[in-house]
Amino acid sequence: MSKITKKDFFDYMSELYHEKYNDANAYKILLDIIERASDEKFLVELIEITTMTKKQRLKYRYELAVQGKEFTPRQVDQYISLIEYALEHLE
Repeated sequence: MSKITKKDFFDYMSELYHEKYNDANAYKILLDIIERASDEKFLVELIEITTMTKKQRLKYRYELAVQGKEFTPRQVDQYISLIEYALEHLE
């Protein structure tokens, strides 16, 4: 697999969400996901996140908040899009 460039990732997210996207931390998360994808348990967890219903996403967001990680619904959606993008680029 060729390395995903930051520009390619930002262009993808910008087009998907119809706004300029330039979250450098999200790019680091993307690369981390790709690096850790050989761990089957981790990969299954990621796939489960991408198949959540709207109600499950709300619960997931609440669980993150309990852990001290506050995200808006849009940020959760963007995180899920990031995971989907990473999964698409695995060999």
